[in-house]
Amino acid sequence: MRFSVIAVSALLFLGGCAKQGTFDLFKIDETHERAVEELRSGAIVRSLETKAIISSLYLNRTDPAKYQEGENFIVSVYFENDDRSYKVRELETNGFQLTLNGKKASIIEPLNEKDTRRTLMPVQNNWNRYYYVQFTSELNSSLALQLEKNQTGSVVLNYQKWPLVAPARQKSAYK
Repeated sequence: MRFSVIAVSALLFLGGCAKQGTFDLFKIDETHERAVEELRSGAIVRSLETKAIISSLYLNRTDPAKYQEGENFIVSVYFENDDRSYKVRELETNGFQLTLNGKKASIIEPLNEKDTRRTLMPVQNNWNRYYYVQFTSELNSSLALQLEKNQTGSVVLNYQKWPLVAPARQKSAYK
C-alpha cells in the first residue's frame, strides 16, 4: 500500500514537468499542423450498420497561398463492403452525392496513392477512396460539405471559411 502511494505521488509530481506540447514532439510544418486542425469526419449509419465514412480536409485554410480559387477539399470515403468489385466503388457509381451548401462539385478527381495532395490528409489507409474536390467560391462564411444517398441517409461536415489564421495563432491587440 505504501509503495503504491509513493508511486502515485511520484507520477503526479513528475507528470506536471512537461515542457513540450504534442506538436513539439513531432517535427511537422505549419501546413500539416493546420491539416490536423481542419480534418472533419462523419459517418452514414442506418439500422446500426455503417454505410459510408467520410473524412475531409478544407484546403483553403490548410494552405491558403496555394488554394485561392474556389472551395477546395481532399475527401476520403469508405463505402460499406458489398459484392461489387473494388474498382466500381466510386462516389457516383454507388449513388452518393457530394455537395457544398447544396451545390454540386465542379471537379471531382480521384487521387492515386502517389499523388502529393494526398499526403496532406492525416488519415491514410487502403480501404478508403481519396478525391480532390473543388466547388465554386462561396460568399457564405459557413460551409456545409454533405455526403448523401437517397435511401441510406446523409452526413454533414461543417467548416468556417474565415478567418484564415487559426484563433490560437492570432496575436492579441491588448497589451
